[in-house]
Amino acid sequence: MDEQILFDRFHEALETEPRPGAYERMRLAITRQPVPLQRRPAFRMRWSKMGLRVAAALTAVLIVIALAAVLVATHRAPVGSVPADKDQNVKAYQALVRTDDINLNASTSPHCQTIKDTGCAAAVVPVDAALQRWADDLNAFSTPARFKVLDAALRRHLVQGINELNAAVSFQKAGNQSGFDLAMGAADFEDGWIGSAADAIEASTTATGTSYRDAITFATQSFDACNSCGALPARDCSGTGAQGCLYADETASTAVQAFLLAIVGNPGPGATEARLNADLETADKALVAITNGLISGDSNAVKAAQRSYASAIASIPADAAAASHG
Repeated sequence: MDEQILFDRFHEALETEPRPGAYERMRLAITRQPVPLQRRPAFRMRWSKMGLRVAAALTAVLIVIALAAVLVATHRAPVGSVPADKDQNVKAYQALVRTDDINLNASTSPHCQTIKDTGCAAAVVPVDAALQRWADDLNAFSTPARFKVLDAALRRHLVQGINELNAAVSFQKAGNQSGFDLAMGAADFEDGWIGSAADAIEASTTATGTSYRDAITFATQSFDACNSCGALPARDCSGTGAQGCLYADETASTAVQAFLLAIVGNPGPGATEARLNADLETADKALVAITNGLISGDSNAVKAAQRSYASAIASIPADAAAASHG
């Protein structure tokens, strides 16, 4: 589908008006480099080696994430929605996420772009500290009910970011080029995942039932268009196949995140939404476990996580349909 048509349909479904030039800015950002890889210089990919392949694998789903980011960051609130800051706990939670997001940005530097960068290990230390501080802040906070699903995933990905950066440093010290590229590629993607989640939380308003159902429907369409989402369990992820599996894992993770961003404004899950939320949590945990298995070279862990992921995504279409019509 043409991106302009997709862009227009998305805003029409949620009864919002994009700001002038929003589509052009989004298109420029997508063609220049993948959306999740733009935020923090410490995790910028080495384009000559891996970035263009990542772009090819993720472009279709990244468009959905870009549209979601444009929506939550720029649209006027839908008719009947409730501004999030009317709830003081929600307001405090959003402020905490905003502060930790800013602190994470401030902790980064343009290191770790090659295995030969002697400043990489030292540069990772403050980033790890900022990620851990953010996770600790979330653990200590009484999370508003409507953010709990995305919050749980965000905590998981913050810790995952630490694991991936530390793995990259270990591979660098061992002189393992393929391992370093794999770990840094995963960390680059993690940074984008965290940034998209933070943007959605910071700008969120409580959606109406209609906009929630439309958002779920749109997320379902993007998930259905994700070739790697269903094919992931069938891949051979050992040896030289690890990099290809990481690309597929990231594509699937982006599609799962599209669902998480779609439901962030839901005022409270019913039975059908709860089933979808459980599917998404299982799928996200499995995708993180697959990445860990790929980085550690544990093929058995990868296969076990693939089975868990396959079980979760088999239930997502039906539960998403029930949630969108509930």
